[in-house]
Amino acid sequence: MLRIKVGAGIAVAAALAFGAGPALAASGWTIVSMPPTGENAPILGVSSVSDTDAWAVGYHSGNTGTNVGAKALIDNWNGTAWSAASVPTTPGNTALLLAVSASSATDAWAVGRTQVNKSDFEGLALHWNGTAWSVSSGFSAALSGISGASAEGVADISPTDAYAIGDSAATASGSVAQWNGTAWSAVTLPLPAGANSNTTLNAISASGPDDVWVVGTFLDSTLGRNETFSDYFNGTAWSVETMPLDSSSNLNAFYQFNGIQANSPTDVWAVGESAVVDGSSTDLIEHYNGTAWSIVTSPSPGSGDSLTSVTTSNAANDVWAVGVTQPTGATEGQTLTLNWNGTAWTTVASPDNGSPSILQSVSTNPGGPIVWAVGFSGSCCTENPLVLENG
Repeated sequence: MLRIKVGAGIAVAAALAFGAGPALAASGWTIVSMPPTGENAPILGVSSVSDTDAWAVGYHSGNTGTNVGAKALIDNWNGTAWSAASVPTTPGNTALLLAVSASSATDAWAVGRTQVNKSDFEGLALHWNGTAWSVSSGFSAALSGISGASAEGVADISPTDAYAIGDSAATASGSVAQWNGTAWSAVTLPLPAGANSNTTLNAISASGPDDVWVVGTFLDSTLGRNETFSDYFNGTAWSVETMPLDSSSNLNAFYQFNGIQANSPTDVWAVGESAVVDGSSTDLIEHYNGTAWSIVTSPSPGSGDSLTSVTTSNAANDVWAVGVTQPTGATEGQTLTLNWNGTAWTTVASPDNGSPSILQSVSTNPGGPIVWAVGFSGSCCTENPLVLENG
């Protein structure tokens, strides 16, 4: 199973599920250059505003193994090339950005963590107002109220409405914060029956203020193993939407979702992996139709496959997801992309840039011809940006 936990340095997981219409599938994937080069710089999140405006985030440099001293990395696509954006000074001596979401050309959020040593860290949020990026005060306190929190995902709905999710190493629990245009505040999520304090929140997506989704995992006190769950906000209240449980009798088996895409209250995709601890893993995709979640058959070509992210260009027949696969006989991961054409998921060929090559995030604007998939290539602590373009 090919996964690297965020807490260890990088959010890695997976395999890419790509869905494209005929025009996108015909053009195929190509590697696009992104700064910086020649230094440790994994790209962990991407968000597309338009075909001439997209953001990608990650970090660069830092101590080998601990990432202490790393600096936040933000790149922008202007329709012609990717270039480094100016990043504000952040608290502590280390800053890592793990996710980004933009609602318009003048409103975007990038989240992650800042720290002063290997384990003493807290949530970090940067905001783009159309002119410059700035540190958002009060974010860490709203996310957890204590140190040890790392923001894992963000959904930017509008300048007055955004959500961020995080995990706290100190309490082994997930947390949510909401932005109202002025300040961040803590949000209390309901948990599934049988859940104890050991929960994590892995991904968030929103199609509007009344359609917000979060997926995570919880330790089921009855079954004695981790299971998946989803929470849904309908504009008034949060509720738990039950997901299929792991049917395996193996207590070391588990499901995990790393990405989610909300198209509407009746059309939501979640992607991740079905795995055995310290063993093999396969792609896992589920769909919500407005009534229930169900597992959707998807190809899993390798022995160590996992999906990290999913996006939609056309809700009916153009859904994409990305991640990593370990081909038969290989010892390291390679890029994996899958395509939903409205009927079935299929594997789409994608290029690598050395070994390993891993995709972390995928994004496109609805109806736009360009799909971006980002990640990194190279071994631990010497990663280079990896950016794929389709369209």
